[in-house]
Amino acid sequence: MTGTLNQIVHVARRFTRSIRVDTDLSDPAALEGFVCSQSAVDALLAMGRHREATGHAAFTWTGPYGSGKSSLAVALAALLTEPPKLARRFFETSDPSDADEILALFRPSRRGWTVAPVVGLRADPEATIVKALKAALPTGAPVRKRDERFATWMQRIAAAVPSEGVVLLIDEMGKFLEHAAVEHGDVQVFQELAEIASRSAGRLIVVGILHQAFDEYAHRLSREGRDEWMKVQGRFLDIPISLAGEEQIELISRAIESKAPADLPSGPAEVVAQAMRGMRSGSPRPLEDRLKACWPLHPTVAALLGPISRRRFGQSQRSIFGFLTSAEPFGFQEYLNTTPRCGEEYGSERLWDYLRANLEPAILASPDGHRWSTAVEAVERCEARGGTALHLRLLKVIALLDLFKDRSGLQPSLDLVRTALPVSTDADFETLLADLLAWSVIVHRRHAGALAIYAGSDFDIERAVEQAREAGVAVDYRQLAQQAALQPILAKRHYETTGALRWFEIDLAPVHEAEDRVRHYKPATGAAGLFMLLVSAKGEPIAKAKKVIRSLRRVGDDRLIVVGWTRDSFRLREMASELAALEHVRANRPELEGDAIARREVDARIARISADLEDRLAEAIDVVDWSLPEGAQAESANRLSGPAALSILASGLADWRYPLTPHLRNELVNRTRPSSNAAAATRALLRAMVEQAGEERLGMQGYPPEAGLFVSLVEATGLYRQDEAGKLAFHAPTETDSSRLYPLWGAADAALNLSVRGCTLEELFAVWRSPPYGVRDGLLSILAVAYLLTRRDNTAIYLDDVFRPQVDGFFVDRLLQEPNAVRLRQVEISDVDAGLVAALAKHLSVDDRCIDPTPLEVAKGLVSKIRGLPSWTTRTATLSKSAAALRTSALAASDPNELLFEDLPRATFDGSERVGVSLARAVVRAIDELEAAYPAMLEAMAATLLAELRFKGAASGDYGPLQRRAANVRGLTGNFRLDALATRLTTFEGRLEEIEGLAGLAANRPCRDWVDRDVDAARIELAALAQQFLKAEGFGHLKGRSDGRLTLVVYMSDPAYPEPVASEVELDALERKAAEELSAKLAAVISKAGAADHVALGALAKLSLTLAPHTSAPTDKRVVA
Repeated sequence: MTGTLNQIVHVARRFTRSIRVDTDLSDPAALEGFVCSQSAVDALLAMGRHREATGHAAFTWTGPYGSGKSSLAVALAALLTEPPKLARRFFETSDPSDADEILALFRPSRRGWTVAPVVGLRADPEATIVKALKAALPTGAPVRKRDERFATWMQRIAAAVPSEGVVLLIDEMGKFLEHAAVEHGDVQVFQELAEIASRSAGRLIVVGILHQAFDEYAHRLSREGRDEWMKVQGRFLDIPISLAGEEQIELISRAIESKAPADLPSGPAEVVAQAMRGMRSGSPRPLEDRLKACWPLHPTVAALLGPISRRRFGQSQRSIFGFLTSAEPFGFQEYLNTTPRCGEEYGSERLWDYLRANLEPAILASPDGHRWSTAVEAVERCEARGGTALHLRLLKVIALLDLFKDRSGLQPSLDLVRTALPVSTDADFETLLADLLAWSVIVHRRHAGALAIYAGSDFDIERAVEQAREAGVAVDYRQLAQQAALQPILAKRHYETTGALRWFEIDLAPVHEAEDRVRHYKPATGAAGLFMLLVSAKGEPIAKAKKVIRSLRRVGDDRLIVVGWTRDSFRLREMASELAALEHVRANRPELEGDAIARREVDARIARISADLEDRLAEAIDVVDWSLPEGAQAESANRLSGPAALSILASGLADWRYPLTPHLRNELVNRTRPSSNAAAATRALLRAMVEQAGEERLGMQGYPPEAGLFVSLVEATGLYRQDEAGKLAFHAPTETDSSRLYPLWGAADAALNLSVRGCTLEELFAVWRSPPYGVRDGLLSILAVAYLLTRRDNTAIYLDDVFRPQVDGFFVDRLLQEPNAVRLRQVEISDVDAGLVAALAKHLSVDDRCIDPTPLEVAKGLVSKIRGLPSWTTRTATLSKSAAALRTSALAASDPNELLFEDLPRATFDGSERVGVSLARAVVRAIDELEAAYPAMLEAMAATLLAELRFKGAASGDYGPLQRRAANVRGLTGNFRLDALATRLTTFEGRLEEIEGLAGLAANRPCRDWVDRDVDAARIELAALAQQFLKAEGFGHLKGRSDGRLTLVVYMSDPAYPEPVASEVELDALERKAAEELSAKLAAVISKAGAADHVALGALAKLSLTLAPHTSAPTDKRVVA
C-alpha cells in the first residue's frame, strides 16, 4: 500500500473552524454533527432548574478554549427557536429523561424565544448590546426613546415581545470586561441586565460566555474597583463548562475521520483505558473503543490532549482541535502529510517534540515550567550519555506522562510506557529501562508502581521571586523602556510632504518622577521630541496623573514633549515588578550557578515576561490620550489609537513645530547624519557650484551622486536658472517658491543684520536648525553656499576673520570642516561713496571681466589686484607714500567696507584728504604705480646690463648682434656663471621674463623672494659679469673664434702731462667700420690742410691724449722743442 496518511485520514470540517454566535446562529450547517455531551446537558439542566426554582435568569458559562461553549450557545438558541421535535435531535445520545426535562424547562409551549446574539469586543458594552437587540427584535418591538435609560428600555422589550421572551447570548463577554478594566469603564450595564432578568418573570434570560473567571478580569483594578466588580459577579450564577476526559476523547474520535486498520492492536487502548478507569467499577470497553477510534493517534496521545489543552500554556492553542488542524513542526497535519499509510501511530514522543518546538517558552513561563525544565534537562543528559533513538523515545514518553499525570490520571507505569515502544521483547524494554535508571535520568517509584523523571533541582523559583519582591527590588523604568525596544514614532505624513524624516522617542516614566524626567530630558541626535508614557508606579489614581500632566504642559522650553498616562498602569507595574524580581534572582542567587534546570526556568520566565511586557507596552501606547504642549493643534489628538494614528499625531506636531521647513525631497542628504558617500557627493556638488557656475548642469557629465543632488536641490528649486539674457546663474528664491526656501533666505538676512560684524556660518546653521525651520544637517552646507552665491553682491565673506574675495574650492573645504571659521557680513554704501565705487569699478574692469559697481565686488577686485602683484612690489620700500599706503591697506584688508570707506580715505594722498571721485583718481594713480614698479625695476636693470655690454641696439629692438656675441663667448672661459649669462643672452629679446631670469642668475635668488637689497646686488653682479663678457671677447681668436673686433693700444708722452699715457681701445665690427669711416674723413682734412706728416701725427697724438680716459690735466711746464 502506497501513499501517505493524509489520503485516508481527515479532520471533520465542523472541527476545523470555531463557532461565532452571531453569524452561525442562522446557519443550519453550524451544528451539523453536534452531539450534546453529558457535561453540556448538566449545564442546561442546572440553568433551567435554577431559573425554575428561584426565577433567577442571569448566568455566566466559564470554561477553557475549545470546551464547546459557543457551540452549546448556538445549540441553546436552536433549542429555544426551533420546533421541539427538531430540537430533540441534539439529545439523541443523552438520557431521554434529561432531554424531556430540558425541553420542559425551556420550551413549556410551542412559542419560541427571541434570541439576540452578541459578540464581545473591546468597546462600550451597552452600545454593542443595543445594536444587537435592534437587529434581533421583530418588527413592532418597542423602540428606545431619546434619553431613555437602557434598563427601562430592556424592561419594556422583555414585556412586549410576542414570544416566550428574550434570550441575550453574550459570547466573548470577557472582551467587554477587559475593555472596562483597561479603560476603567463601568460594568453597571451587566448588573442592570442581571437584575432585569431576575425581575422579568421569566421573560428575559441573559447568558454571558467567559474563558476565565469573572474576577480574573478585575485583577488590575484597585481594591475598591475589585469589590465593585464582585458585586456585579454576584448577580450572575456561574456554570462551569468543561468536558470530562472521556468526553474529550469522544470528540477527538468524532473529529478524526478515518478507518482504523483491521489488524490494529487493541493492547495499547486496553492498557490506557484501564489506567484511566483506575479502580472504578465498570467495564472499560466503551472507553477502549473510543481510544481506538482516535487512530492514527496513539491512545496515550488521545488521552493527554485534553488535559494539555486545559493547561495555561495550552490556551494559546485555543483547543485540542487547533492541534489537530495545525501544520506546525511535529504537528498532526505534518505527520499525516509525511507518514506512509502503514507507518506508526502519532506517539507520545512526537507530541513531546511538538510541545518543545512550538510551546516551550509558554510552558516554561507557566506553573508547569519547573517540571518541564527538569524533563528537558533529563533528555539532554540522556543525549550526552549517547542514548539511542529508543532511549530518547522511552524517556520522552515517561517525561510526558509524568508531567501531566495529575490532570490525565495516567501514571507512567511500566505497562503504560511499554505500549508506546516498538520493541519486540520484554528483555529489550528492560535493557532500555535499566540504562535510563543507571544514567540517573529517571527513577522507579516502586511504592507507586510508576516511573518518574529524576528531579535534579530543588530550587524554588516562586519563593525566590517573592523574597526579591519583599526585599523591595526597585523597577528601573529607564532600563525597562530600553528592554522593551519601543520603536520610535515616525512623522510619515510630514516626511512625505517635506522630505525631512522626523521621529519621536518613546520613554517610560513613573508618575512621581515625571517632572524631573521632563526637566532633564535631552533629545537624542536627530530626535524631534519625546512621547513620555506615565505609569502609576505607586498606585496614583487618574486624577493625580492628570494633575501631573497638566503641570508638565507648563514647563516652557523649546523641547517638544508629549505626555500621556496609561490606564493599564496596574498590569504594567505588576509585570515590571515581576521582571525586576526575576532579574534580581538571576543575578544574585548563587544556587543558580550549579543548577542548569533552575537557570533554564528563570531565563525562560524572564524572556516570556519581557515579551509580554513589550506587547503590553505597545498596546498601552496605542490607546493613550496624549497631552500636547501648550499652543499645539489638538485636532488630531482626540480618539486616536494604533500606530497609524500615532504617526498622524507625530506629523501634526512636526508641522506645528516646523511650519517653515523647506520641502526638499532628497533622502541622501536630508537627514541629520549623512553617510560618507553623501558627504563626498556634497563636497563635489559644492565645488561645482563655486567653480563651474554658468555651465549647463554645472559641468557635470553623466549621473554621479552629486548630479542627483544638483537636480533635486539646486535645479528643481529654481536656485540655478537662466536670467533674462538666457545666462545660467544662481538666483535667490522668490516668495512664491514651492520649495519654501524664501523664509530661509529671509532668516539668514535677518541674522546678518543683527550685528555689524554679521554672523558665523555655525550661528546661521543654528538658526536654520531651530524652529520654525528645522533644516537637517545634511542640507546646511549646500543651502549656505547657495545663499552666498545669490547674495554675493552685498555679502562679505571672512575666513578666519580675513576677508575672502573669492568663493573657491579651498573655501568649500574649510566650510565643511569648520563652519565656525566662516563669517558673513552684509555690505551697504551711502550715496556719497557711490562715486568712489563706480570709478574704481570702471578702472578695475577689463575686457573679459566687468566689475559690478558694488562695494563688495570693487573691494574684491581691488584686493585681488593688489594680492596679484609680484612679490617684490608687495615688499619694496621704493614706492611713493600713497602707493605704499594703498598696498598696506589692501593686503591687510579684512572687510570691504572698512577698506573702501575707512582705510583708503585715511591714507595720505598728496597730503590732502580725498573722498569720492577725487579719492578714486588718487587710488588709480597709486594702482598704476604699483603695477609699473616691478617692470620699471627690471627694465632699469636690463639697461644697466646692456650699457655695460656696450650694446646700443635695444632702441631698435634688434638683439641679433648681442646674441651672436654671446654665442661667441659661451663656453670660452670655463666660467660657469659667465657661460650661464652668455647662454641666456643667445636668445635674449628684451622680454621681462628674460630679464627676470638674468637678474635671478645674478642675485642667486628667485625673483619672488627679492627684497630691495637683492635688486642692488643683482645690478652690481650683472655689471661685473658684463665686464668679464667683454674681456672674454678679446680672447676669442685663441679658439678660432672671430667676430670682427679690433683691439688697439696707443702710447703717448707729453711734457704737459705728468706721465706717459697708454690708451687701450677695443672695437667691435660696427665700431671698427665707424672708426674707418671717421679715419677717412680725418685723412681728408689733413690732406686739405697740407700738413706735413709729422705735424699730422702730432695732431692725432694730441687728440688721442684729449680723448683718452683717465688722463690728468696738463701742467704749466713748458715744453722745449
